[in-house]
Amino acid sequence: MREANKNGASLLKSALCFPIGLTMRAEHVMDDGTKYDVDDLAYWEENVTLGVDMEPDYLFEDSDGGKKLINLGVQNVCFFGPTGVPVLPPPNYVVQFNSWMINVEGQIDGFRLMDADNEVHPNPMFGHEAQVYRRVDLPVRDPSNNFIDIGYTTPIKFKFSTGTFIIVPPGKTIGDLDGYDLESIIPFSETSLEYGNI
Repeated sequence: MREANKNGASLLKSALCFPIGLTMRAEHVMDDGTKYDVDDLAYWEENVTLGVDMEPDYLFEDSDGGKKLINLGVQNVCFFGPTGVPVLPPPNYVVQFNSWMINVEGQIDGFRLMDADNEVHPNPMFGHEAQVYRRVDLPVRDPSNNFIDIGYTTPIKFKFSTGTFIIVPPGKTIGDLDGYDLESIIPFSETSLEYGNI
């Protein structure tokens, strides 16, 4: 266990740097995968350090003037109700079984991707500035043409479904006992207020 922790710490130490991000080596290689020699005209290599920042941070609770910001909706569907189903007929049940489908949808209001090693933006004090890709709910303006609107960015939205199942020894019920939606189209489902409204 100690050796595994040591190896994991060594891997993180070699991959992460300040500002927090993942450092990768970008190289120009030949069709067969071999590297060009340093003296070759086609030789090129550089480090790429990518950092990601987003709002809201789903690892922490964000707020705006005391108002809680929740941009995540979840729907939990329990297929076999609060008891699950026995596998094989009575009286000799082998196991009790239940399964769930979880639907998730959300929105990322602000997303930034930074290349901290980028050298195309010179800075007289620090050598260069990070190149930043930013996606927020704002118009896109052209700085070379009186800042006229040329487009609009929208927040990143995502939606996915996943599932899980549980098997327990016979005689034990397995399922969601309460919290089901009232007057739900889907039986044995529980839906957050945000689901379907993001």
